[in-house]
Amino acid sequence: MTKRTKPIYWMITAVLLTTPLGFAASKNEQTKQQLQQVKGQIKRVQQQLSSQRKKYGSAAEELKRTEKKINSAAKILRATQQQIATEQSSLKKNKSAEKKLALDKVKHQKLLAQQLRSAYTNGRQEYLKLLLNQEQPEKLGRMLTYYDYLNKARSQSIQQLGETIIELQQVEAAIQSSLKELTVLEQAQKREQQQLLELKGEREQAVRSLARSIASQDKRLASLRADEEELESLVRQMERALREIIQQQDLEGLSGHKGKLTWPLKGRVSLNYGERINRDIRSNGIRINAKEGQEVASVFHGRVIFSDWLRGFGLLVIIDHGKGYMSLYGNNQSLFKEVGDWVEAGEMIATVGQSGGQSNPGLYFEIRFQGKAHNPMQWIRG
Repeated sequence: MTKRTKPIYWMITAVLLTTPLGFAASKNEQTKQQLQQVKGQIKRVQQQLSSQRKKYGSAAEELKRTEKKINSAAKILRATQQQIATEQSSLKKNKSAEKKLALDKVKHQKLLAQQLRSAYTNGRQEYLKLLLNQEQPEKLGRMLTYYDYLNKARSQSIQQLGETIIELQQVEAAIQSSLKELTVLEQAQKREQQQLLELKGEREQAVRSLARSIASQDKRLASLRADEEELESLVRQMERALREIIQQQDLEGLSGHKGKLTWPLKGRVSLNYGERINRDIRSNGIRINAKEGQEVASVFHGRVIFSDWLRGFGLLVIIDHGKGYMSLYGNNQSLFKEVGDWVEAGEMIATVGQSGGQSNPGLYFEIRFQGKAHNPMQWIRG
């Protein structure tokens, strides 16, 4: 009996127990009629279960589409913010250059004013007076040399001032261009933020719809078991595929690194390994509460073998570390690694979210060896 068929089995058993079969044991026809009634009840139960599963599947698919949209929007928003940071840095440098050129302009203007005042005070009249005074020819020579130097200095200052003004105008034009680009980027960022908020509202509505469709503990138990079975099946399939693909890769595994792995992120552990989720299900990993959008990092060197949405785990990344060891990171907001990507310990692979129907942002984290879950707290540094 599979985990998916257990709830059906117990519901059918309940129907049989409520039918008065003992009372009709002596009458074969009545027994047949009662059997038909049981079959009818079973059929109605199966129809009810089928209807619930369709509703759950529809809500889960809606949640999947919404959270994939959020994944894309978050990536675009992150890229826009990086571009804005770059433009702001360039603008700051241009402002600094503008300030320096403005000071140079003032300096040259002062120098030119001094030269003009000097030319006015000691101008042509002094020059003619010295020229007519033949008693001090050596003084005349010195003054001629001085005025020649002064005229050259004037010309150079005027030329430098012109160049400074042109350069200042060019810098101002560059700043205006940067400001226009920055304004466009700011508007794009606001649109992305608004889109993200709208998508978040859609996701919250999808989560509420999903919660309504899973009205009882039995249905929730069936959903959790289905999630667990689907994940374990996925891990088994991946292990079979990886035996053919990654046998040549030099992945050392985690056996020599127990208690030495880095934390995937900073946060408070709100769900421990082995902690009971409900009456029959225990957690195969830990859940770490964190801020939405916080970076999630790989705990060790490895290769990404899964990066997509999975029911019950939301946006999920699985990394193979070799020798049968894997690490799993679930309930993310955005995924930044693709299948086949190589990652190092501490490298960002995702950002924290609450995908998969979680009510609060956080990271679900597992360590597995040969498909079996192990306590992650024994592997990461205390």
